[in-house]
Amino acid sequence: SSLSPSVEPECEQLNRDNGDDGNDAKKISRSSTGPLLVQEVHDIKRSFLVAKWIMIRLLGMVYFVAFLGAYNQNVALIGSDGLVPAKSYMSEIRSRYPNSNLHGFFAQPTLFWWIPLTDAWLDAFSIFGIVLSSLVVLGLDSWLLLFLLWLIDFSVVTVASSSSFYSYGWESQLLETGFIAIFLCDLPSIAKIRDRKSDTWRWRLTAVWKDDVLVPTSIGHSVSAPSTAALWLMRWLCFRISTGAGLIKVRGGSCWADKTCLHYHFETQPIPSPMSFLFHFLPKSILSRAVDLDLFVQLYSIVMVMVPGIVGRVGGIIQAGFMVNIMMSGNFAFLNHLTVIPALACLDDAFWLFVLPRWMTRHIHNTNQTARPLPEENTAVKRMATL
Repeated sequence: SSLSPSVEPECEQLNRDNGDDGNDAKKISRSSTGPLLVQEVHDIKRSFLVAKWIMIRLLGMVYFVAFLGAYNQNVALIGSDGLVPAKSYMSEIRSRYPNSNLHGFFAQPTLFWWIPLTDAWLDAFSIFGIVLSSLVVLGLDSWLLLFLLWLIDFSVVTVASSSSFYSYGWESQLLETGFIAIFLCDLPSIAKIRDRKSDTWRWRLTAVWKDDVLVPTSIGHSVSAPSTAALWLMRWLCFRISTGAGLIKVRGGSCWADKTCLHYHFETQPIPSPMSFLFHFLPKSILSRAVDLDLFVQLYSIVMVMVPGIVGRVGGIIQAGFMVNIMMSGNFAFLNHLTVIPALACLDDAFWLFVLPRWMTRHIHNTNQTARPLPEENTAVKRMATL
């Protein structure tokens, strides 16, 4: 964002001039932090502000569950007297890099190069992660918090490498998703602002540790636009996850070719859900067709997420909906919830305007402050058709 003199008449005039013309409009308003910032407000239907808002909070929920599980289990699993103590593995990798902890860190990333690997510190890491993830869920959009969550999680995953406890695919997937999500937030940058008291221009470091407030509202702060590169990296992650899962099935057992896998999947999966019983007793013909649907979603329709516009939007809906279906039929920890996150990068705000209540999109966009208002609330029929 560039910056503007703090002159109210000029702000009002610019808003009147740009409010209804073109796809882009500029809105200048007084920030609750003091200086005036100019925000580029693009056509609301083509922005991804709502997607960013949901993705970051959903990631915070996944981190919360991951660290809560770690707090309840890590000491018993990888603690000093655990099933597979991590301390012995940490001693082994220390012996490989006796002269430089930093060198060892880049080879095996963990903060335990500098912090003693004790049961107390394992619990402290988990508690710290629970607190930070709670702040993210409650609405603190901060690159620093997401970076710390990623680093703490990476530290635990690294020292647990000697066991199979952290070897499931969703652990590495959480690390990659969490790393990309850092760049959905504002990163620190230098901007020139006008000081209202001295009426002079000064350079200031913005987004020092969290997103700057761009537009004030009566109920909170606004959400700045996510990085386009980060959104495409999320889509690429979604593409890789789905394609990999589909190829594993095709190359795996003959039951996928015979279309019989789902005849017994729901009674042999790790932890059945309350609805697994209903899925299991569906007619065999339906379950066989469901195998075709599975392969179609993961190997064919996944290409749609790499296409911009409405095609990508439909692809994101298919991928996210498929994950919700798996959540209903079984329990794979937070794997499916985590996989929904990159799929949401396909859903621009045109989709959310049909799905979410108007007050929620208004809160996220702060449309009472921007130049382009929200359309009238959509009917239930339109929303169901879009879903």
